[in-house]
Order: sequence, then structure tokens, then C-alpha cells
Amino acid sequence: MTILKTMFGELSPWGRFWLYLGLASLTAAAGMSFMVGWKMTALHAVFLACLSFVTAFLPEAAYRAWQDGKRGVAVILGLCSLPLFAVEFGQHAAYTAGIRGHEIAEARVQNTKYDGAQDTVAENKTQLAFWQRRLETLTTQNGWTATVTADGLRAKLPSLELAIAQESKRGGCGPVCLLRTKERDEIAARVKVLEETNDLSAKIAHAKTVLAGIRDKAAAVEHKSSQTEHMNKFLSKAVALLGSGDLKPSEKTEEGTQLSANLAIALAGTGLPALALFVAGLYRVKRKDEDEIVRTVPPIEERYSRKPDGSHTIIVENHNDKLRAQMAAFCHTINSKVAA
Repeated sequence: MTILKTMFGELSPWGRFWLYLGLASLTAAAGMSFMVGWKMTALHAVFLACLSFVTAFLPEAAYRAWQDGKRGVAVILGLCSLPLFAVEFGQHAAYTAGIRGHEIAEARVQNTKYDGAQDTVAENKTQLAFWQRRLETLTTQNGWTATVTADGLRAKLPSLELAIAQESKRGGCGPVCLLRTKERDEIAARVKVLEETNDLSAKIAHAKTVLAGIRDKAAAVEHKSSQTEHMNKFLSKAVALLGSGDLKPSEKTEEGTQLSANLAIALAGTGLPALALFVAGLYRVKRKDEDEIVRTVPPIEERYSRKPDGSHTIIVENHNDKLRAQMAAFCHTINSKVAA
């Protein structure tokens, strides 16, 4: 605080407000620059944070140099601030684009997982529904499936095969052989139907178990809403509506809107600390590093007095040594010209 008092002196309440606002925004800006540098090395992080402080206080330093009559120094400081502001702007743009882009990408990855889980549930539900319809069709068309089993029917096949073989030996496959053959084929067909129904029942039971597990996993995957993406969509639609009267922005409009938002945020983060600190300096009551200057101006009739030799004297009272010396030299010059 001592350094700040030395730099800014006594400030009015309005000046202190701007000072605190500038320091708060500067802390945030330096933190963002630090985070950008930290992605590289710790040295970059410290350097970029210091750059934020230099950039914020440089306009105020240039202004004070100009007020103190050091015009050349003020111009040099002002020129030096331009590239520093450009570098600072680049860091804030990188940080803003990184944060906003990361938030959008993270939401999209999360939502891809969510959509994938929901799609898996839907696919398994579709497959389960297909098997259930097939089983229902088989049981409806073959009402006997509920009264017999595949193993029971399969046990009848050997005796029928034997009967068919014996009939064939007696003189060919006559009516009895054909009857046994037809009966065998019907039993074989029913066995296939029962095997399919059993297989479908097993698949349905397994699918229900798998689907229950998938649903549990899908329920644990949350859909993530991206605030940045919603903001970009809003701005893009607003630009499209105002520009062409359409609520469906083009890809160029969407990308341009996102870029503009990033640049605007970066620009504000770059200029706000310096602006707030500069405004704070305009509300100085008294600076601690300068002497009080008290000037006493005599009445008009006393400011000019004629000496006996005819010369004139300008009376000026000043308690600042440097200014008093300058005024004395000025008065000497005036007196010399008047005497001449």
C-alpha cells in the first residue's frame, strides 16, 4: 500500500474506487497471463504476469512524465506501451479461446458418450422387440408349443425311422411307409419350431439382462450443457437475424461470431486494468512525492513596482525552490528588457 500511496498520492473516494477496480482487474488479468505461461514453463508464467503489471501501469507512468515536463520520456513510454499491449492482448486472446474452446469440446465429448449410451439402449431395445415379435408369431401360429417339448418329440424320431425302414424292406414304401414318413417329417418340423422358440426365449432373457445393465450405465452418463456454445448460438442467431432476417446462421457467421466474442473478451481484459488505473490517477488530491506549492499573488498595484532607476520589478512569492529559481530568472530577463 505504501508503494501505491507514493505513486497515486491521496485519492478522492471516486479515485479510490477506480484504483480498487483497476487492481482487481489487474490481478485477474495477470492470473490469466500466468496460466497461459504455465502451459509452457514456470519462467514464462512469471514473465507474462509481470508483463500484465507493466502494461497496466505504463500509461499512468507516461502521463505523469508528461505532467512533470518530461515530454520525451512520456513519448517513449507511450510508444513502448503499444507492442506490450499487443503481446498482452495475444495472451488474453489465447487464454480466452483456450478456455471457451475447451469448454465446448468437453461438452461435446460428454454428449457424444451420452448419445452413444442412448443409442446402445435403443439398438438393444429394437433387437429385443424383434425377438419378442418373432416368438409371439411362432407361438400364435403353433399353439401346440405350450404342450410339448423338443426333447419329447425328438424321442419319437428313432421309432418312426425304424418303422419306415421295416416297411421299405417288405416291398417298398407303401401307404404305411408314406404315413410314417409324413409323421416323421411333421415331428422334425415341430422340433425345429420348438428349438427356435427355446432359442428366442433364451435370447430374450439374455437381452433383458444386458439391456438392464446398459440402462444403468446410460443413466450414469449425464448430458452436459455448454454455456459457451449456447452463447455462441445466441450471438450467431442475433447476427443472422439482424443481417439477413434469418434464424439459421451460416457456418461463416457462427465461426465469425465466436471469434469476435473471443477478441472482445481479450480486448477488455487487456485494456481494463490500464484504463481503471489511469482514471484513478485523475482523481488525485495531493501527491506524496511533490512539495506543496503555495503561491501568494499580491494586488495588481503591488505586482509591478518601479525602482528609482526606472526599472520594474515583478513580485512573486513561491515556496518551491526550483520554481522560484525559474521565476527569478524570468523576472530578471523581464527587468533587463524593461530597463533597456
